[in-house]
Amino acid sequence: MYQGKRNEQSAVTFKRRIGGLCLVLLLFTPLLSGCWDSVELNQRAVVSAISIDSDGESDYEVSLQVIVADEIAGAKARGATPVVLYRERGRSLFQALRRASQRVPRVISLAHTKLVVIGEKLARAGIGDTIDFLERSTEIRLPVKMLVARGNTGKDVLAIMTAIGRIPANDISGKLETSERLYAGDYAVTIDDVIRSMSHKGGGPVLTGIGVNGNLEQAPSKSNVDNILPKAIVHINGMGVFKKDRLVRWLDDDQAIGLSMINNKVKSAETTLSCGKNKENIGIETLFSATNIHTRMEQGEPIFVISLKQTGAVQEAECSINLQSPEAMKRLQEQWSEETKKVIASTVRDIQRTRSDVIGFGLALERSHPQQWKKLSPDWSRYFAESTVRIQVTSILKHTQSRTNPYSKGEPD
Repeated sequence: MYQGKRNEQSAVTFKRRIGGLCLVLLLFTPLLSGCWDSVELNQRAVVSAISIDSDGESDYEVSLQVIVADEIAGAKARGATPVVLYRERGRSLFQALRRASQRVPRVISLAHTKLVVIGEKLARAGIGDTIDFLERSTEIRLPVKMLVARGNTGKDVLAIMTAIGRIPANDISGKLETSERLYAGDYAVTIDDVIRSMSHKGGGPVLTGIGVNGNLEQAPSKSNVDNILPKAIVHINGMGVFKKDRLVRWLDDDQAIGLSMINNKVKSAETTLSCGKNKENIGIETLFSATNIHTRMEQGEPIFVISLKQTGAVQEAECSINLQSPEAMKRLQEQWSEETKKVIASTVRDIQRTRSDVIGFGLALERSHPQQWKKLSPDWSRYFAESTVRIQVTSILKHTQSRTNPYSKGEPD
């Protein structure tokens, strides 16, 4: 009986101690819920875009497009510019960013960066060190889009006031997305895409080009958007081919579209076919496009086959053609296929001259014939440049929109 009372008292004492410990933990919980290194939003300088240019032989110039929150919110707007561009130099990118804290009145925040623009001079010298910094950064996200300022510095691109969209970075990003969706002469490339491409032996990344037309001196002022015709405008401008980490060639117009076709990036595209004797044209819109690259071995050598299937619709017809005729539609499909083959062949030839496998022939060979890839990979740049390529295109025209025959200039065939 005495032993039972003693056990009961011990149990009561244990419960009291546990209760006291829980009470202490509850008192300290609010202190544990905060972040010791947190920075309030009104103490941050939110960066919308970064440009990186070479300054001399070894230094960098970093430009930060910082959002002026008061002008965006509207309640405290003073009618000033919605963004401000801070520039700083350094022997390394990390040093340049830390030095920028002497110019920016708030803590620099890179977490919401949408664009990284590389100056063409730096792109031709090599972006390997730049990619190293971007990949190591704990703030910059890998899905951020990368571009090359074609014929300009990155700071010139970010210093232009834009009419549509108050933040220039959003304007550029919107142009890139729209052009990718409708034109197919370029497509968005992220930091992650560049990192993956640079790891491929004998290859390199491709980056979208961005150019500036107009008066660069008036571009940063608000007067640039006060007129119907802006003094300067930013536009998407081709695709840059890199060998390892160096820019070696620009692809424009049909060749840029051919690159999009080969790399399976076409969402929509336009093709203009000639018809008639008076240089009349037929316009075709690509509704669907899918490309496959596979390898055949012939006499011990790899042969690369690019197979493309596309469907489209007639969007414009200037010449006299009977679009209700199956024979006429078949000829039009064949003509579209031949034109597509020419575009792809021209693109492949130009890329082979760079000796940079940005279209994935090496990856296709490694997947299908790993032993042959192991044999050729040490000197893949040379083998890639000398590779035999065959192109197969299947084209189908689904419809002619709401009309059949055009307003003919003569008798239909």
